[in-house]
Amino acid sequence: MKRRVPTLASKIQSLVLDEIRQGQLVPGMHLEELELAERYQVSRTPVREALRQLDALGVVKITPRQGAIVVDHSTADHQRETLEVIADLEASAARYAASRRTPAQRSELLKLSERARHILATDDHAAFDALNLELHQLIHMAAANALLTETIANMRLRIVPYTRAELMSSRDSLEISYREHEMFLNAVLRGDTELAYHSMRAHVLRTGVMDEDLLDEMG
Repeated sequence: MKRRVPTLASKIQSLVLDEIRQGQLVPGMHLEELELAERYQVSRTPVREALRQLDALGVVKITPRQGAIVVDHSTADHQRETLEVIADLEASAARYAASRRTPAQRSELLKLSERARHILATDDHAAFDALNLELHQLIHMAAANALLTETIANMRLRIVPYTRAELMSSRDSLEISYREHEMFLNAVLRGDTELAYHSMRAHVLRTGVMDEDLLDEMG
């Protein structure tokens, strides 16, 4: 399948998302097309399209005569509901991966498991975070459902304003995440669809709650 070339609007969308992640654009903040166009050195047209895309994803809200603002879904109920949906979607991906992974993908998953063991031994949090992303992406590929993968990515965008680019984890949380990874990873490797589903769902829900607690501590 031919890889889609990012448009200028999609690049602007990524830049805006990065600023939201880094806390430069916060929930409730107005986003001015002209200001963003000047900052990114583009015309207002791709900025306008990028904001429309973010509006469709629920990250930005565009209203007549008020323009665009970063959506404020800061209530605990909304964050819980969003996390539950993401957990169910990620769990479904793990379930499909358990029955659909190819021999090559199985080999890659085994390599990731071995790398995770070495990373845990060195207590390298940044490397573990990178491996975590790689693991989830490989699970998504093994699930062989492009619509599911796209939906997961879109749902995760909805919680971008409430996460931070850098979030240090304790040694205990690293070990817990490692054990959880091994559980759903082994389930996928064995083809145990139900264990893959439930262990992935529990992992995503637990991680979401932990991140929220850590963010509260960091102020």
